[in-house]
Amino acid sequence: MISGAFFYRLYGLIIRSDFWLEETDSCPAAAPDVQIAAADLSQYSLPFEGFRQFVVLPEGDLLRFRGVGAFLVRAGGREIAVDLDPAFDLRLLALPLLGPVIAILLHRLGYLVLHGSAVELDGEAAVFLGDKGAGKSTTAASLVAAGYPLIADDVVAVRLSGESTLVLAGFQAMKLDSHMEERFDPGAGHIIEPSDGLFTNGKIRFRLNRDNPRSPLPLGTIHVLDRGAANVFRPFAAVDSFQALIRFSYFPRLGTAAIERGESATLFAKAAALAGRASVGQLTVRNGLDWLPELASFLSHADRRDHALA
Repeated sequence: MISGAFFYRLYGLIIRSDFWLEETDSCPAAAPDVQIAAADLSQYSLPFEGFRQFVVLPEGDLLRFRGVGAFLVRAGGREIAVDLDPAFDLRLLALPLLGPVIAILLHRLGYLVLHGSAVELDGEAAVFLGDKGAGKSTTAASLVAAGYPLIADDVVAVRLSGESTLVLAGFQAMKLDSHMEERFDPGAGHIIEPSDGLFTNGKIRFRLNRDNPRSPLPLGTIHVLDRGAANVFRPFAAVDSFQALIRFSYFPRLGTAAIERGESATLFAKAAALAGRASVGQLTVRNGLDWLPELASFLSHADRRDHALA
């Protein structure tokens, strides 16, 4: 599984990796923006309790998982050092590496990183956020199964550049409830093995047989999901938009070190900038999988912000 070099393109970056990553798209060898390199990180083996440890060091951001290994996002965001436990199954590497580790790197590169999913709709990136059980993965998967392109799942990176607000393309893989595989046409994708729910809260990893978008897409609406009797969208006021962006940001999920005063100030500045220009609101999705096919039509309506779909 470890070789001289693999090259990938994700989140607008060319990645040179010592590790094969099935979830991502390969690209021709080129000068990399980021290197993922096997390294000895034993000097950072500090005792910790629980499953995960996150520490901000002068050298960069250290993330350790019990039974997995250690990852160091070096200061400057141009290298991820990886030191895996010998017994760890390399086929599961993308779960930490393309989840919290890449989220740290994107945060350090200046993006606002959200924990959610993004799907292309009407030429824009429709973003779905929500608490556990709100159905963000199911909602995004239903749109993708209906043919709408996936932009990113789990880690959504938003870049504010001048007057434009863009969402960067991640990779063509999703974490799904097992029953959602049935919503996809045969040949639409495959389950990545092993698929025993380890590190995915019981979900499968599903690799789509589609090419990843090459360019970022303009940000459309950010939807905070809820469930109810009808499809309804209610726009947030600016202060509620700001609070939602903070609540569903990825970086604070890493623990105490991610919400210290200096870290919080940086995050608040990004969220405030985005809240001032983005359309954010609560999307109530009609209960039941049978109603999901009508959701794309509802979301495409220009007047969806002030009516419910009966």
